[in-house]
Amino acid sequence: MEQMRELLKARIAQVKDPVQKILLQDVLADVFGELLTYTDSCFASLEEKIDGELQLPEPFFDIYTGVCTKDGLDAASRCLFPVLDMIKAGESDDGEFSDGLPDKEGLRPDGFLGTMFLACQYPDVQSCMLHPHQAEVETENGKIQTAVRLAYSRPYQQLLRWMYLQFGENQRQWHTVNCPFLYKMLDIIDVEGAVPADAVVVKIAIDLGGLTDFVSSDAVLVWNVSKELYNTRAKMGAADGISFYEHQVPLQDLESGYLAVLEKKEPFTAVFSKEGLCLRTQREAQGSLELLKFHRMDMRRDQTVLLHALQTNHRNAGQADRLAARQSRFVWTKGEVSRMLHAYEAFHDFELEDICPDMPGELPAIDLNPFIQTHSMLKSKRKMALILHPKDSSDIFQYEKMFFLLAELQLCTEELEWTGIIRE
Repeated sequence: MEQMRELLKARIAQVKDPVQKILLQDVLADVFGELLTYTDSCFASLEEKIDGELQLPEPFFDIYTGVCTKDGLDAASRCLFPVLDMIKAGESDDGEFSDGLPDKEGLRPDGFLGTMFLACQYPDVQSCMLHPHQAEVETENGKIQTAVRLAYSRPYQQLLRWMYLQFGENQRQWHTVNCPFLYKMLDIIDVEGAVPADAVVVKIAIDLGGLTDFVSSDAVLVWNVSKELYNTRAKMGAADGISFYEHQVPLQDLESGYLAVLEKKEPFTAVFSKEGLCLRTQREAQGSLELLKFHRMDMRRDQTVLLHALQTNHRNAGQADRLAARQSRFVWTKGEVSRMLHAYEAFHDFELEDICPDMPGELPAIDLNPFIQTHSMLKSKRKMALILHPKDSSDIFQYEKMFFLLAELQLCTEELEWTGIIRE
């Protein structure tokens, strides 16, 4: 095409009549302009057709997380919902929820006083969890002086763990949830037992030195996941000599992702299509069915007052990325790692300085993700260091974002053990 254009330009240059030259130049510009537009549209249609045939579900299961105050919640929100609203109010006779959800009250440790959000860098949060702090607890019966310790909020941690299990139950590919706020939600625990267990706590003032001003006691985590209940009827079916119950559930919102949640632990097969959900069980029929819905984000229709920008695990993976994911990697290069990381929005806050295999000296161990469990992690692996430079040194979530990126790299490699280094 480029040679043809040069040939036409050379012929136009030989034209002496200025009127004819102008007409030919206009024709040349219009023809090639339309031709390029047509070519781009053809490639876009081809890529869309390939994506449809591959049936990649990832965009429907993007999880967006944020943090806001209780007063900043939008009761009519169609996008963001409090994370802990996922937990039911009741429990079964054995003390556990039938659908596997953790018991919010049962996860509270002895001496639990409340949960707070500490808007500090990851190393500062870690240092605050190492030793007790003096606190003044105001109850309905007066003020009490005691010592408290801080620990990661167990209900939030267990709920994220439960979410990962649901992807496995539905045979859906999952990715690490990018939730940096999760590691700044801390339970406040009375280590001296000075506050009665039945006391109603009104306010807690903790002496954290220079970090006291960064404490928020009314913060809640929100995400774009909710539960919906569907009534369904089952009909008997059979295949390969095995009988099963088949449930057809029509889905009205085809732009959102869904996961099935069974009340009783039972293996099942969930097949999603444009027509809805087909769920097959072997033991018993389901009269009603709970679905986890991953809402499509539209902040124009949401009035939630966020304390920080939303974070997501969304990937902008093109055809080259999908093809590269199917290829065997014998050597990891900086360019390849950079290509993989650029697909994530969280990486836009960093610059990749280098990757370094077999770095001399001991590297600090980093908990990539407490929810990833694989037998291969027990093997001795070659270590690979990811060296990042944050574009904004004041970003209090830079470490957690790096952990998210490391976890995604770890899921792509069985032969390496990734660790991360941040250089200012």
